[in-house]
Amino acid sequence: MPEHPTPPPALTLPALQAYVREMVRARGFTTELNEIFILLTEEVGELAREFKHEAFYPERHDAQNLGFELVDILLYLLDLANGFGVDLMTLWPRHEQDNDRRFGVAVRDAPAVQPGFTLNALVAHAEAKRRQRGFADTDERLLILLMEELGEIARELRRHWRGRAAPERMGAEIIDALSYLLRLAHGRGVDLETALRGKEARNAQRTWDF
Repeated sequence: MPEHPTPPPALTLPALQAYVREMVRARGFTTELNEIFILLTEEVGELAREFKHEAFYPERHDAQNLGFELVDILLYLLDLANGFGVDLMTLWPRHEQDNDRRFGVAVRDAPAVQPGFTLNALVAHAEAKRRQRGFADTDERLLILLMEELGEIARELRRHWRGRAAPERMGAEIIDALSYLLRLAHGRGVDLETALRGKEARNAQRTWDF
């Protein structure tokens, strides 16, 4: 297996979950769920730092790096889903329908997520859902909501420690976190597919030494 697997041609969630699985094996990354969660939390902090730079230290702000931090969070969320054996695109349509009912959206009128959606199509879909449900986004709100989902993911991990793992429930929390990430990408004008390929091209030049 190559040391640096390359991202799939079509960046769909099923293809990306398979890519992350291969990448973890090839680079010798941890498969321990607690460690993956710690790394995910670290990346959310790094995303917050990019927003801090933009607000308080504009000379340090790097728009490209903000996109790269979104990509890192995305990849760790997929890694965590893999660790729980969750096929996100199998769960996503039903979870989305449940949320449509919760927010008073007629399911028959709701655009359905499709397995073949690439990342940028998912960004557009998440934005369409936001408008349909009448949500108002700001960077601050989305960061707060993303952090809240991190707490929900932590709760599911705690249940896992106690022998009460619920992969579908974990999958639902990961989907919610991904939805906020997609909406952040839309709000910031980040082309997630370009950012992912750029970040992974940079990673291919790294020496992974653990």
